[in-house]
Amino acid sequence: MTLLTNGYAYAFQLLGYLLWDTEEKEITNNVLNSVLDEYKEELYRNVYGKIYSGLSDVDQEFVKAMAKFNEENVPIKFIEEEMAKTHNYVSIYRRRLLDDQVIISPKRGYVQFTLPFFKDFIIENGIMYE
Repeated sequence: MTLLTNGYAYAFQLLGYLLWDTEEKEITNNVLNSVLDEYKEELYRNVYGKIYSGLSDVDQEFVKAMAKFNEENVPIKFIEEEMAKTHNYVSIYRRRLLDDQVIISPKRGYVQFTLPFFKDFIIENGIMYE
């Protein structure tokens, strides 16, 4: 359960509510899987759409570039190449997204999304916000 929330308080409350609403006595992987689609839909609708649409065009370009990478930790070099921008240019938007807590830097030269399933949201819905 905690892995599905990634420490995000709203996600934890939402998932807890959805699990409580099932009226199951025991939380198993099957029960978690049964609410996963609704959990993601609620996150997308109630939070991620607002967060994403509040980002600048370049911030959106940055997170779209991140979403293209196949692993959780995304090298800054990859983002620079995807955006076709210099390190200094990309660093400005990296800092903005870090300050807004949309991403974190787990180690030098890498970033990752802080919000659970935000990468999936961008892949599935990013085009709607263009």
